[in-house]
Amino acid sequence: MLRRRTLLQGALAGALLSGCSKAPGAPAVSPENPFTVDGSAPVDVVITEEYGGFAAAAYRKKYAGATITPKLSTQLLDELMPRFATGTPPDAVLSTGDQKLELGRLVKDGQLADLQQLLDAPSWDNPAAKVKDQLLPDMLDAGRFDGTQRTLDYISTVYGIWYSASLFQRNGWQVPQTWPDLLALGADMKAAGLGPFIYAGTHPYYLLELVLTLAAKTGGPDVTKRIDNLEDGAWKDANVTRAVNAVGELTKRGLLATGAAQYDHIGSQKRFLASKAGMLPCGNWLENEMKGLIPDGFALTMFAVPPLDSSPALASGLHVAATAPFLVPEKAKHKAGGLEYLRALLSADVAKQVSSESKQLTIVRGSADGLELTTALSSARDLVSAAGDQVIRWYFDTWYPGFATAAAEATGQFMAGGLQQSEWTARIQAAADKVKQDDAITKYRRD
Repeated sequence: MLRRRTLLQGALAGALLSGCSKAPGAPAVSPENPFTVDGSAPVDVVITEEYGGFAAAAYRKKYAGATITPKLSTQLLDELMPRFATGTPPDAVLSTGDQKLELGRLVKDGQLADLQQLLDAPSWDNPAAKVKDQLLPDMLDAGRFDGTQRTLDYISTVYGIWYSASLFQRNGWQVPQTWPDLLALGADMKAAGLGPFIYAGTHPYYLLELVLTLAAKTGGPDVTKRIDNLEDGAWKDANVTRAVNAVGELTKRGLLATGAAQYDHIGSQKRFLASKAGMLPCGNWLENEMKGLIPDGFALTMFAVPPLDSSPALASGLHVAATAPFLVPEKAKHKAGGLEYLRALLSADVAKQVSSESKQLTIVRGSADGLELTTALSSARDLVSAAGDQVIRWYFDTWYPGFATAAAEATGQFMAGGLQQSEWTARIQAAADKVKQDDAITKYRRD
């Protein structure tokens, strides 16, 4: 919602930025500099993905005297936890990958700044609008801990099932509209000598994602809400049982590509792109992760996980998650610079560059508008548009990462034939109950 400049300027000095009083010689609070950034001070930014550094050019253009060269790190935990412990953390951090930070622990220890001041600040592009007004609705929830915005999850990740549109066209195959359709398609692929379905066996979270999406499409959003809230028996819900049994049919019917359980994400994706398998569940980071390996004419395209039957609670349901959390440490030396860096990151130009170069959608409105989109990115965007308000979400994997890993591992064992469905349910429910009963673990709740 737009705000008149005069009203905004008055608010900035008060409720918006309370506690940021002007020090002697410091810049004045203004729509152009809401955090009173010292334009000559260096900004320490550590990122785990290249696109996390794209805002540096915009920052340097505005603050010509600043030194800002984002550091790309693959060892985030090892490098940054000692810095948090000694009170010398960076000014801004992008935390993704296998070494991503334990956000719940950092929140509990008071290490992360409240980012509401960023959301309420004037946007980089339009001082008459707030930053939060430029963002997609409901994409901020992932970064809220007990109602306080501690991270800004920047990428709007769309989950679904990938296929080659050109392969489907050559064989006369149609995108399945229900799960039985998908199983029938798998049988056709198998008859054609193709491994129908492949997944990253060493990263079984992708399978758990598939189960939860199916369960929510069948039973509605309360299914995953009860799981997030650690409600008694949430994993015993009939919709969850139906979903895991449906996914298990891929194993029972021999529709998994040979060796699927042994592949990591790169291995499974290479097999898929080599047309050794017909379908692959994954998020829409796939195109960027495999750039240079996608064959010409492959027409990489995503379809939504089809519902179990023709009368689901969420017919257009789609799992969309805000991922790639950026954070500003509370004890950062140049905290204002960290906040300003995130404000630049949320500008239209930077967000468009991220979408263009990483082939991913961001939480900034219209970040893909006007771009020449690939089949992969356009299909993800179209699925989001078709989903409307039937977006499926869950947060337990961020709140309780150890539990999420245990649930994923159990799902991998189930798909490999090592667990029966009843054992899968009992093991995950017991793990959830253990989290609930452990007073040392901070609990979170969604309404």
